Amino acid sequence: MQAAQLLDLARAEATTANPSNLHLIHAGPTGSQLRLPAGWLSVWSAWRGRVALQSPRGRWSLRGGELLLADEGPLDACSDAPSAYLVLAAPNRAWRNLLESIALEPAAETGELLVGQGACPRNVQRGLVHMARGLGRGAAETSLAPLLRALLDEQRELRALAARCNGRTARRRLATLQRLQRVRQLIERSEDPLDLAALARNASYSPWHLMRMYREVFGETPSGHQARLRLARAWALVRDSRLTVCEITERLGFESQSAFCRAFKSAYGLTTTQVRHLPTTAAHARPSRARLHRRWSQTA
Repeated sequence: MQAAQLLDLARAEATTANPSNLHLIHAGPTGSQLRLPAGWLSVWSAWRGRVALQSPRGRWSLRGGELLLADEGPLDACSDAPSAYLVLAAPNRAWRNLLESIALEPAAETGELLVGQGACPRNVQRGLVHMARGLGRGAAETSLAPLLRALLDEQRELRALAARCNGRTARRRLATLQRLQRVRQLIERSEDPLDLAALARNASYSPWHLMRMYREVFGETPSGHQARLRLARAWALVRDSRLTVCEITERLGFESQSAFCRAFKSAYGLTTTQVRHLPTTAAHARPSRARLHRRWSQTA
């Protein structure tokens, strides 16, 4: 296991004796910097603190208790004390070989894990910890299969959406879902509205094709998804912050305060004033369609 005070795996890969190119990295409470090269898939489990991440697709954060599967790169991570996280990273080809070698279903057919971010399931966190402990006993390989099974089990509902995707084979349908899932991640990371054309370029689709496929697979268009998340942020700001309605309107990019208030009342059935007077026990009583923080593998 490698420490990540200052680690660049783009350079380490050229000198490593690791035959599978599988790296397990631990970042302790003193702060760290880590760079993963392009063409790698990484599994992140943050225990505490906040990890700042940056890739060609943008900047975002991973917080304590969250799980991230990312395939973009180069991917830079920086954390300050106190924070701690584990990362399991390898080139995409190594992950495919690992999945196929242990003959897991459905991985034996697809050889791919889907990207995503959300609350870290306990079985995945346990799998990463057991693998880290197994390194000291020379038993890391035996801990890998249970970890992969846990990841695949958590992705079961998400992977089922591949049936809604175009493609002659299961592998191609899953590849389409992976492309759409990357767009979904971009939307969920960004606090600012994203242009449909820019999202389409990221997925190598035309705007019309992306909008149609996204709706067929996830049940809403990219713009509808962004609107739902914006209203979820609106609830949090109205309920939990001291910002004025005018300031919230400006922060969320609504055209006017009246437009914001109409959208808020339509979504929640309450005015901003009524929400701010709700008792403390009702602070998390948000409509289910406006939930911002979901299980990382949960479908819309």
